[in-house]
Amino acid sequence: MVDLKEYGEYWKNIPNRLPAITRVMGVTVDEEMGPRLQRIKAGEITLFYIVPSAQADKDSDADGYTEENLCVLFLMMKYDPQRTDVVETLATVQEVMEELKAMLMDDYATNCHTLAGLKVPSLSTIPETGFYGNFAGWSLGFTLLT
Repeated sequence: MVDLKEYGEYWKNIPNRLPAITRVMGVTVDEEMGPRLQRIKAGEITLFYIVPSAQADKDSDADGYTEENLCVLFLMMKYDPQRTDVVETLATVQEVMEELKAMLMDDYATNCHTLAGLKVPSLSTIPETGFYGNFAGWSLGFTLLT
């Protein structure tokens, strides 16, 4: 399994490297999400990292056990529907998502411990709209081997 303390520290450091991201939140999907999201201001781009799930790698055996950790990030911006539309919001956040993905690839290429097990072909980016009403952006899913 992914070391959650190290994983969280990696993501919490991202705004120091990518200032367009104004806030980072580690989350699980629960009833407390709504109140936490209400505190975010319109125009802020927030990185949400979900606690990864893990399962045995299909090629694992007793001598070489590894796990595939499914990691999901949401890069979301709260927007005011009276001033902008969802496509404009997606376009704004897309630029930041591309920078974030480039940073991940650089970190992987330079042997960053947190991303050492990244399976590059697993990267998947999906547009997200209607997220708690007035959030829009992108999700990024990927697999880390541990």
